[in-house]
Amino acid sequence: MNPTATPGSPEAQWRTVRFEVLEKLESLPSLNSVVLEFLELSQREVFTAKDFEAVISKDQALVARVLKLANSGLYGRSRSINSIPEAVVLIGLESLKKIVFAVSTEGLTRRTLDNYAYRQDQGFWLHSLGVAQTSRVLAEVSPECPLRHEEVYVAGLLHDVGKLVINDFLPPGNGKRVSRQKEIKAVGLDHCELAEHILRQWNLPESITASIRHHHDYRKAGQWARAAAVLALAEGICGHWGLGRRETVDLSEEVPVESYQIILNDLGLPKEKWDQVIWDIRQTLSDLDDVFQDYSD
Repeated sequence: MNPTATPGSPEAQWRTVRFEVLEKLESLPSLNSVVLEFLELSQREVFTAKDFEAVISKDQALVARVLKLANSGLYGRSRSINSIPEAVVLIGLESLKKIVFAVSTEGLTRRTLDNYAYRQDQGFWLHSLGVAQTSRVLAEVSPECPLRHEEVYVAGLLHDVGKLVINDFLPPGNGKRVSRQKEIKAVGLDHCELAEHILRQWNLPESITASIRHHHDYRKAGQWARAAAVLALAEGICGHWGLGRRETVDLSEEVPVESYQIILNDLGLPKEKWDQVIWDIRQTLSDLDDVFQDYSD
């Protein structure tokens, strides 16, 4: 840090509030360790339902949520499902992944951020979940994306985690977007820079950390640039629809490809595939409120 930082500069501001910020970092709910174990397990070439039981059983809230979903009206069954291996087989690995990642991070993402322009009824959670699901769709159609689907999903869930700390240092937002300059004025760092500190503290993989750190300047992410670009595009699409911000979201609203042509070029996604990609994202997000209830009840 520059010891001669001028009053009011980002360096001076960070020095002024750094102890308060560190206290906030310390009090921030820790990322559930199940996430890292589940990431490692889901990337193995060979695994069984019993393997997932060993991980999921470490979190009783997660066990309850998985069994509740398996016994819900979504699945036809002749008897109750009482074990994790049976639930895994019934609901399928893809649904299980979404539940694990969403439930394991909800202590963070379900918080209300009064000074950012999110809906008060868990808008930040819905925005985070929407970006996660959109990122996964984009990763599936972006052959050059260096992150596995599970990693990009977790990155989407946590892409704005720095806001959880900065929110408490901001003046009332009055429903307006918070600029990078306002974040730096508040704590000396923007939410992407602060997220890097948080994610390193949690020992997340460099692939996820770098992608989140640079999702607003993805070309600076080095070998993870295309993964950061996926997050940037996902956030742009969800932001266009106002997901987590508007009270009513209209997914039929057209998303102009011209707004994202540069990032599409960097991802190697041809313009003619845009309509299909947006269709796939709409299908994924169309039941987001229902998914939210499945994960949060």
